[in-house]
Amino acid sequence: MVLAIATALVKTLSSYLFSAYLKSHYGSVEVDGAPSWYGSEPDDAICVSTYRNGGIEELELTKEDSKIKLRKKVNHIIELVIYKNFKNLTPDEEEFLNKISKDKKLPLFVDSNTKFQNIKVDEDEKKVFVRSCLDKKALIEYEKNRVKELTKNLTYYKSDKAFDELNGKETLDSGHAAKEFDELENSDF
Repeated sequence: MVLAIATALVKTLSSYLFSAYLKSHYGSVEVDGAPSWYGSEPDDAICVSTYRNGGIEELELTKEDSKIKLRKKVNHIIELVIYKNFKNLTPDEEEFLNKISKDKKLPLFVDSNTKFQNIKVDEDEKKVFVRSCLDKKALIEYEKNRVKELTKNLTYYKSDKAFDELNGKETLDSGHAAKEFDELENSDF
């Protein structure tokens, strides 16, 4: 069952990222004095725009703000996909999707794949504008690999528990899936 949920999640995330809904949900923003690209998003990327008051000295802080905003946006997209598309789940399925939505490595992935597509330092207006983007295909590939790894580890974990049970070792009841998932999360995968 969890494998079916994992496959459905990746397919749903893919279609969601390339649908018009994403643009209609996030829309665009206009800020006085901002460049024309500010608040816009190309079809093949997830982007955020940020600005700070100040000059060139604010550029690095604006870029950092942009990465933080991009991480939050990606996380929000994943949470939306799960919320809108997966209902009436078993406890195991709910826990699996919860692990997907609470990705500890997502900030590293976003930071290492962020492209600063546009930067403008307006010394006259004393504002710094940055647009950072993340390729949608890269995000989908990352999530595919993550789901595959979680599913594989869960399968191994459950098979080890089944062998332990066959050998007469103490095991968790099937109703304690949350503990199994917590042990999985704490493992290094």
